[in-house]
Amino acid sequence: MEFKGFPPEEDIEDHPVDLAQGIISTGGLIHCHLKFSMISAAKLVYEDLKWFLEEFDHEQMVAIVNKAGVTSESAGWIVKAWCDVHGIKNSVLEFDTAWCVGTPGESMNYRRTKKTWGDLVSVQEDEEAPKRLGRTDEGALRMQFYLKPNNPIRLKQTTRNELKLILGSAAVASAMRSRKEEFIAGIDPIEVRRIERVTGLPIGKIWSSIKSGNQELVDRLGTIPNSKRRQMAKRGMFVANHIEPQLALFN
Repeated sequence: MEFKGFPPEEDIEDHPVDLAQGIISTGGLIHCHLKFSMISAAKLVYEDLKWFLEEFDHEQMVAIVNKAGVTSESAGWIVKAWCDVHGIKNSVLEFDTAWCVGTPGESMNYRRTKKTWGDLVSVQEDEEAPKRLGRTDEGALRMQFYLKPNNPIRLKQTTRNELKLILGSAAVASAMRSRKEEFIAGIDPIEVRRIERVTGLPIGKIWSSIKSGNQELVDRLGTIPNSKRRQMAKRGMFVANHIEPQLALFN
């Protein structure tokens, strides 16, 4: 196939370019260069990527990242380049069901393994970074993530932990490994009535909630005072109204 060259400058407007797709491709090109150890070429392309993103505001950048796919190779480079342009070294990345605190590049790279976090919602400066970086304790230089209450993993664990306070750990474990009929048959009828009275749900729905999570049930159980809930929270377990960081990694 003969290459006919680029169109004359005066004809550029007749050849509209999808700039967003170009930015996505540029991010992917950086990954390709690095894959083949072409460091200098990757750096040059990265500078081009930053130049492109100078004209994009926050909402436009987020839209491009989600168009690329948050777990794509280019998404992390787009976020990192946009943050570099805006002087953001430490950030809070918000996704549909989680927040991630740390450097933009590492946060996006870690996100790739978290399938339930959803699309990117926002990228903000980490206002607490100066305090954290100025401390000498173990957690001063760590990346952390926080799961929102609507995160599927957190909801399942929170539901199970709250029900452990009502049913006991053995019963919850039994529900997780048993079919519904087996689970119900293994509970005394008097205990079934107590459970249904406390939770407001039939015992069969309790089994389903243990399997899949139930926000309404968590909200109901969270209003019942229990000293063990505070102990579980201190241990980093998911319980009602508990939003402690679920992971810390050294940068």
